[in-house]
Amino acid sequence: MEKTGAATGARPGDAVQPVADLKADEAPSFVMQDGEVLLRGSRSRSSGSMAFPQRYVCLETGARDMEPFLFGPEGVLYSFATIHVSSTREVPYTLGYVDFPNGVRVLAHVRQEPDGPPVACDQPVKLCAEDAHWYVTPVKRQAGE
Repeated sequence: MEKTGAATGARPGDAVQPVADLKADEAPSFVMQDGEVLLRGSRSRSSGSMAFPQRYVCLETGARDMEPFLFGPEGVLYSFATIHVSSTREVPYTLGYVDFPNGVRVLAHVRQEPDGPPVACDQPVKLCAEDAHWYVTPVKRQAGE
């Protein structure tokens, strides 16, 4: 009889290996398409679940059936905070959670344009990019919103 578990000193999870899930390649997390900034996420073929950044494994079902999916360029600012103390970055800067129409909520840098509307919860925002970095900026509400 083969000894396993406590008898051999092996732990139950020793044979378990981590699953490579995030697509950590050198490609940027956004693309420019027809003058618009779009984020590079993933969508599960079986469940329709969306994720950002790109993943190999569905967060809902565990299926390894994720396919590339682009989303944006507009969303709604769910919540935000302005950071005034940092030992590594110039302050102040603003971070916020942005809800996109496909259901994905993303943590993003928020930049207010000098002549643009103020940063506020439930404010429409648009994806923008500068060099290799993307961010969102508030946009003016349409009449009747």
